[in-house]
Amino acid sequence: MKFYKNMLELVGNTPIIKLQKITKKVDANIYVKCEYFNPSGSIKDRIALKMVEEAEKEGELKKGGVIVEVTSGNTGPALAFVGAVKGYKVHIFIPSQWTGTYNPEDRVKTMKIYGAKVTPFLTEKYEEIFQGLSENEAAAATIAVGLKECYEFEKRNNLVWWPNQLCNRNNVLAHKESTGKEIIEQLNGEIDAWVASVGTGGTLLGVAEALKEEIGNVKTVAVEPEDARVTEWAEKKLMSKFMKQLNLPQRKSIMEIALEKGVPDKVIRVSHEEARKMANKLCKEEGLFCGISSGANVYAALKAAKEIGEGANIVTVLVDSRDRYFPEYPNEQYTI
Repeated sequence: MKFYKNMLELVGNTPIIKLQKITKKVDANIYVKCEYFNPSGSIKDRIALKMVEEAEKEGELKKGGVIVEVTSGNTGPALAFVGAVKGYKVHIFIPSQWTGTYNPEDRVKTMKIYGAKVTPFLTEKYEEIFQGLSENEAAAATIAVGLKECYEFEKRNNLVWWPNQLCNRNNVLAHKESTGKEIIEQLNGEIDAWVASVGTGGTLLGVAEALKEEIGNVKTVAVEPEDARVTEWAEKKLMSKFMKQLNLPQRKSIMEIALEKGVPDKVIRVSHEEARKMANKLCKEEGLFCGISSGANVYAALKAAKEIGEGANIVTVLVDSRDRYFPEYPNEQYTI
């Protein structure tokens, strides 16, 4: 008999598809790794499982424990899924308001169906921090407030464990040890460029490290929303600034570490409309029912293809599925 013990064994080993119709006007080959094939529906299953299992090994997460995290997107459902299978309670904080048309209603439903508690947090009591900030800076400050919610929640109960995905090295290792190795094997190491949307930076840096060790010179392209410039946050150490104002322990973010290591080689910023239109094209022309950040990734991959040249092999990821964005339709938001 051949069977799986539980759904956690189905995390990873996702397929790669070579785009056919969308790439007709470029001379490069673009490959997309379909991460929405993961059990909870996104690439974040990889980091949720890795962070939880390493915390178990290190004794940070014990039987009867509670997992707490802040998220704007897919990490919440992924942790809720892993927590459900492993028997942990999960408490997720999400921004009650964020940039643009942000509406995580269906992601919240997914978390709750897995059994997680979801708490929207407000930023009103931190008005002095937000005074004079640009939209991009305010997005970073909102995430910092979410970090404070997690930190204080963890301090109140020694059974609570906070993975802190923005700074957790196991976030990076999950992609270095699984996503990156899978890509190398699936494409026989014939890769010229790696393109990835920046959220925590874990996917971008983890795969980049795997490619560098195995192949060597692979161009790395970071993709981010115009109004949530995570690489700029890292360059200006915005998160460190806000964490200091909120009396939080200082830790380097993954993106700060990535920049120190020379990753990425290039940053492409994509508007919500550009990401949305490409996601629509991927659905209608390639049959790929992927979300908005996936659209941004392919949009950036096409731009990179024109610069890299003929015959290049460019790989990116389709982060999640389109149904996560239904409440925002037809004006879906490209969120980190």
